[in-house]
Amino acid sequence: MVKNIRKRIKIFLSVILFYLLVACANKNIIDENSQETIAKGPLDGIWTGEFDIRGRGPYDFTVIHLNDKAFAYSLKAKAMCLGTLKFDGENTFHEYVLFALDGGPFDWANVTGTLKNNEQGQKLLASHFKTLNGGDTGALNIVYNEIYDQSSSLKAIQGEWGYTDRDELTTNISIDEKGTIAGDDSDGCEYIGYVDIINSNYNAYKINVEIKECGSTNGVYEGVSFLAEGVFKLQIANPQYALFYAFERK
Repeated sequence: MVKNIRKRIKIFLSVILFYLLVACANKNIIDENSQETIAKGPLDGIWTGEFDIRGRGPYDFTVIHLNDKAFAYSLKAKAMCLGTLKFDGENTFHEYVLFALDGGPFDWANVTGTLKNNEQGQKLLASHFKTLNGGDTGALNIVYNEIYDQSSSLKAIQGEWGYTDRDELTTNISIDEKGTIAGDDSDGCEYIGYVDIINSNYNAYKINVEIKECGSTNGVYEGVSFLAEGVFKLQIANPQYALFYAFERK
């Protein structure tokens, strides 16, 4: 029992540390006063691929790299990953806090990899990971997705959006011309926040949302999103919960 408590404390401290890093990074992603955008980093972008866990899988994996931070999710594995990224020009190292999809933190993982080109000439990150609590290991291979090279604008995401999750919870939001978010869900929770452009040359948006009237889920959440074939994929988190939405136009 004492060992489990220590593990929970270590996970909690890891989550807090990650959010301190993100708070600093957000100041660099976009300056709210100047609205100046940052240049694209060497690994910035949307990366998609698969991973296995001790040979079981494959599981889908999508990650957005922004300013040495990583925001990832896997729908099949029902997990989200938030962490940091280091790159020396060839080798990569991720440190992730692992969340249950639409749930709380349960583990953390280290991922080591190498940047190369695959047979199709795509940028490939070939990696291996180990979870530090569960002791799971596996391979993770992701390629750069050119959807990131599409431009972003508030006009592109303005309008009414809806999403129904696997538990039949429906969330509806509206985004106005200034990027203001307002909405609610079928449980009566309220959503208020905003969307910011990070770099108009690339397909990624910064998200800040406060959830109210929602019990333990109440709180301020930060994250990122992107557009893929008309679907506004949004992932937000705070130290207690990580939430994923795949909004479609209404």
